[in-house]
Amino acid sequence: MSGQENNSHTASEVIWQNDHHKFVWLGIGDPAQEKGISSNQYLVVDQSEGYVLDPGGYNVFDRVFENIAEFTSYDQLKGLFISHQDPDICVSLISWLEVQPDIEVIVSGLWERFIPHLALPVSPKMKPLPDEGGEVKLLSGSVLRFVPAHFLHSPGNFHVYDEASKILFTGDLGAALVPEDKWSLFVGDFEAHIPYMEGFHRRYMSSNKALRNYIDYVRTLEIEMICPQHGTIFKGENVKKFMDWLYGLDVGVDYKNWGRE
Repeated sequence: MSGQENNSHTASEVIWQNDHHKFVWLGIGDPAQEKGISSNQYLVVDQSEGYVLDPGGYNVFDRVFENIAEFTSYDQLKGLFISHQDPDICVSLISWLEVQPDIEVIVSGLWERFIPHLALPVSPKMKPLPDEGGEVKLLSGSVLRFVPAHFLHSPGNFHVYDEASKILFTGDLGAALVPEDKWSLFVGDFEAHIPYMEGFHRRYMSSNKALRNYIDYVRTLEIEMICPQHGTIFKGENVKKFMDWLYGLDVGVDYKNWGRE
């Protein structure tokens, strides 16, 4: 099923695969339940093992849980990656630990001590990431790399680079508030997409310096797709267009028109 033609917000779709590895989009949340800011969740399956990227809030758990069953069994889920501390990123952790109490929670060491405040059913197994990041070696020998993205927008923030698929998962970077009738899985016309992103990035990204330092680093990676937690996916030439646009955008403390627009 083509992402350009997929109008179902609940269906899952494999957006990259080879013989031993898949990168899966697990659908998008209901705008009514998520206060107009629908969230994407993603699954990396390597051979039989799975890693969920930003598992989401409480209301998305049932959809994500059901869609994962198409690709791996729950006892083969090895990790939940949490890019930062926002509740729409991680509150479903409560439900996941009831299903798979042995799953590893991969999160910035800055937020490790906050996780127990979610009133979890069991004490989770944690993989706290140091500021410089880290990686997980997969069964196939490929790697998930945890890329520092601090202050974009959280002071303890990470993205995930999947070396097999050359997909970069970027959490809130790339988020877009796309009207439901305009939504598609992949960005088509980049210029037409900018108005859905601009206000969010100006407000939630902390500074030009943080953003440009990050972009200078990720430009050294070979990236086929950028997958954000909100909005739609960038691929092909839109990856470069997105990074170039971000590099020239005044954001956060460097944007001078707050309160005067």
